[in-house]
Amino acid sequence: MRKKALYIIVPVVILIFGGLVTACVPKTVSPIDLADATQIFSNDCASCHESDRTGGHGPNITAPELKDFTQTSLVAFLVDHKTAKNLTTEQHSILAEWLKTN
Repeated sequence: MRKKALYIIVPVVILIFGGLVTACVPKTVSPIDLADATQIFSNDCASCHESDRTGGHGPNITAPELKDFTQTSLVAFLVDHKTAKNLTTEQHSILAEWLKTN
């Protein structure tokens, strides 16, 4: 009986703690996505937000200024943004992640 309980309990504990460890690892932008995001920003955003993202004609969009945005809400904002409307869904997602983490 005890062995049977261990066969059930041990895998459950491993799954729970394995999931917690995985959840703690931050998602990072891959080098390819980073290059894409940098290019997207240079082509579509820098003219208003400056190359350092501190403002200009547009508002400051450095990472600290975007701290209240989730990935999803930032993508939604970018989709509705006037100059970012020509970007693909994938480009919006890459750019949003890059803006939040760089």
